[in-house]
Amino acid sequence: MQYIGAMASHIKIRDARPTDAFVLHALLGEFAAHESSAHLMVSTPEQLRHALARTPPHFQALLAEDAGTAVGFATWTLDFMPWWGRPVLRLDDIYVRPSVRGAGLEERMMRAIAERARAAGTAVRWEMRSNNTAARAFYDRLGARAQEKTMWNWLPEALERFLKA
Repeated sequence: MQYIGAMASHIKIRDARPTDAFVLHALLGEFAAHESSAHLMVSTPEQLRHALARTPPHFQALLAEDAGTAVGFATWTLDFMPWWGRPVLRLDDIYVRPSVRGAGLEERMMRAIAERARAAGTAVRWEMRSNNTAARAFYDRLGARAQEKTMWNWLPEALERFLKA
């Protein structure tokens, strides 16, 4: 079923539970492939289940479902920003399957994230690839503003090489 240009208001958005770890892992894999980063995804469904089940959870997530089938997700963590002196909701990933893009689901998911941030009294912060012009236009429409920075990752193998040097 294609929703391009049509509202997908019947799609439900809900908080993910530990029992959603397998479907969330599959969607994360789709997103990683979409980002040409599948080689970087090393998590397992069991790790995700355990992280969601902790109190407090290591991360939180939303699932978007169309007739019980997951069609999108968003993941985030709560971090503390010393410069701001308060917590911040750090949006990690947001993804909707191509079959439901452009139907308003992306904005509904961002609204759900904004509601959770407001309830927690936090701002929202996220990163995106600088060449993602569609995402840039979408976030601009929502009233978000870009702050250009370069993101660095220090992966475990690089840490080991550094520490052994």
